[in-house]
Amino acid sequence: MVAVLLAVAAVVAGAGAYVWFVLVPDYRTAFLVDASAGPAGRFGAIAAAVGSAARNSGDGDALSVRRFGGTCGATGTTAEVVPTGRGQGDRIATAARTLTPSGAATLGDGVLAAIDDFSGLYPFRGKKSNRIVVVTGHGEDACTEDQVALRKAIRDRIAAAGLTLEFRFVGYQVPKSRQDGLRQLAAATGAPKPQFARSAEDLTTVLHKLTIPGPDGASHVTVPGDTPAPEPSTERKQYDFSVVMLTGWGVKVSGAPVSCAAETNETSTDGRQCRFKLAEGQRIRLTAELHGPDPNPMRAQNNPNYRPMNTPYWYGCDEGPKSRTCTVTMDAERVSRPVDTSAKTPTTSRVACVATEDPAGGGVGMVTCAMLTGASSPPMPEITYADGSVDSPQG
Repeated sequence: MVAVLLAVAAVVAGAGAYVWFVLVPDYRTAFLVDASAGPAGRFGAIAAAVGSAARNSGDGDALSVRRFGGTCGATGTTAEVVPTGRGQGDRIATAARTLTPSGAATLGDGVLAAIDDFSGLYPFRGKKSNRIVVVTGHGEDACTEDQVALRKAIRDRIAAAGLTLEFRFVGYQVPKSRQDGLRQLAAATGAPKPQFARSAEDLTTVLHKLTIPGPDGASHVTVPGDTPAPEPSTERKQYDFSVVMLTGWGVKVSGAPVSCAAETNETSTDGRQCRFKLAEGQRIRLTAELHGPDPNPMRAQNNPNYRPMNTPYWYGCDEGPKSRTCTVTMDAERVSRPVDTSAKTPTTSRVACVATEDPAGGGVGMVTCAMLTGASSPPMPEITYADGSVDSPQG
């Protein structure tokens, strides 16, 4: 009997360990999106920025979307659009685009319901952090006259649930005269001061920063009191960074805070790279999608067995040279490495570079990528066709 009990205990412990390490995410983030009526184009920018941030998040991060907006005092003033789950960046982006803005800004209902989303035993909370990112075009709840009472109700809801939550508030095109209400709500939840974005590009940049796990200048909050959390005394230093696209194919890079794209056989230096700034400690995930016609169509005409080599490979990323994925973290090691700033593109530690291994379309580009990022130069590849013929880079 003792042996049986020990075996059962081992199975239960093993199952618990499996749940903890496999099923429980490290990071869980809920987007609370303002879907109330507003100026033309405002919600479209919010939906696009939320979708971009969701796609840029790690596949292991648990994400969800809740919207708010409706008739004051009616039902349905907030609803969960996408329940929490992993690897659903595309689903969130699609769902956000299909929402139709209407009604008043029922911000309070949305915040209280978002807290309740984290209060149960399942879906699992994140092991390392649980965050609610509020994106709104308003400074206050439109249906509540007593904003002080609403802020107290939010604090009480967090305390009653016994939660450790991080709140982040982002205002989009909120008039300056109405921004104080959002600042007071952020203070009531122990969050940093809200960030206010005027353009769609700024909004996307802010949300990318807030949904990448890691420090963003704010601490966790358990049960916020009346005293706001202290603000960071200094802002993190910004560093120049470049993404270089050294392939003859048309290419679109996603994940950068600015637009990065080039067409097939585009030759201009500026057309093949984009430049932006990253803060110390910031992390982004880059993906490259190739498109357009073959940059060397003559080879297909000369040999019907030719198959284009259009797989993108990255250099200068956290994963190492010739990686299929690219994560860039402005950690202490990267920012401390020497940088050659004499050229247009800052080299070695401040550049990520993507190319293909096809000698005609980017084999030389891979060598250049290695040089820019300080990696070892890769061997130039040979192409073997289906008929057995070989295309050597040496001719």
